[in-house]
Amino acid sequence: MSNMSTELKPQINLKLLSEVLLLGNEFEKLNSKKDIATLLLDSIQKIFPLKFLSFVEKNSDSLKVLCQVGDSSSILNLFNKEISEQIFQWVIEQKQLASLTLAGKQHFVFIPLIDLDRGKSIIHGMIVLHPDSNFVLSKELNTFINVACKTASFSMTKLLGNDDSEKYLKLKDQIKAELELTAKLQKSMSGVVSGKKLLFSVLEDEDSTFNGNIWWLSDLGLDISLIFFAQVLCKGAPAAMLGGFLLGEMNSLKTKAEISLQPKEVLKYLNQQFNPVFKSTGITFNAWYGVFNIGARKVRFANANHPDPFLIGPEQQVSNLISKEKSKALGINLDSDFVETESHISSGSRLIICTNDLLEQAAKIGDRYDPSWLPQVLETLGSLSLSEMRNSLDSILSENVSGTASKSSRLALLLELSS
Repeated sequence: MSNMSTELKPQINLKLLSEVLLLGNEFEKLNSKKDIATLLLDSIQKIFPLKFLSFVEKNSDSLKVLCQVGDSSSILNLFNKEISEQIFQWVIEQKQLASLTLAGKQHFVFIPLIDLDRGKSIIHGMIVLHPDSNFVLSKELNTFINVACKTASFSMTKLLGNDDSEKYLKLKDQIKAELELTAKLQKSMSGVVSGKKLLFSVLEDEDSTFNGNIWWLSDLGLDISLIFFAQVLCKGAPAAMLGGFLLGEMNSLKTKAEISLQPKEVLKYLNQQFNPVFKSTGITFNAWYGVFNIGARKVRFANANHPDPFLIGPEQQVSNLISKEKSKALGINLDSDFVETESHISSGSRLIICTNDLLEQAAKIGDRYDPSWLPQVLETLGSLSLSEMRNSLDSILSENVSGTASKSSRLALLLELSS
């Protein structure tokens, strides 16, 4: 069989993805709005043919060029005060990238950096881009600008201070929505409307996407269900962006049965496909991928440095679904080999797939570390329905304050093969 990983075309521009991920990390290190704006402009001008690029903000009813790439007098010479005020107000009202041709020949692109919190605007300013005459704004470049500017806006808002913490949290939801321009995130991308063959329930934190936690479930044919579970080893907007792109790749792969039915080939494909991102950012991720044959009561899976799932048998006995060989995390080695394991799952059994963070937190009881605690809890919950098990597990973990902080990164996927 041919190497399918070389035949599939990338679903994303990995170079642009790498740039945005790196930007998100760099923005987090900066301590001033001007530094963030300068880095944003420098990044944009590297991929756009332009005459000048400016970041304009409004303070006390007057406009100010905070920073600029190109001739510093360009924007002042092109617009008088009245026109500048009108354009700024119009761009802010658009709430999205806008393009204008002035005086019949001068073409400009305006990008607002604005966020909303319960109807109230947080206006950081706007970018004015004066491109070369042969400039064409492609869909990919438009996406890059939108995501990069939203990420910069997110970082600027973090600098506003503790009094704006509520707005800061609200912006996370806005960034999540913005990232859906590139790839829909988490549940909306799972392809699952109802668990007809494989019953499931999910325990996840509100900010799971920003903590790098990813799950994906999809049916393939009459008796086959596909499961992907991963933890991106970074946090914040970069984690959400990479997670969205990963889920986009999974939705593409499910149409390629030559790969999607072979767990080791799926992990191999992802490891090779995202190699440019791994190399440029240093980000890696742990992953588990399984193919469930519902009729045969079997699962074939491959594991890239992910915790082994828990298997709760029909008599509530708890064990681990152990891989023959656990490979390194994706992104460590381009030439990594992945090994498949096949296991039989008895009728009435449940499978619990957890992130490493959840396992670490659950194992800490006061000042001691007890990895047997969670398996014992699962054994007591094994007779409950999936939804009841999920709710009870969430409650128990939340009560274990010393082991599970309120802002912890938790994700668990609870599965049951229907009879």
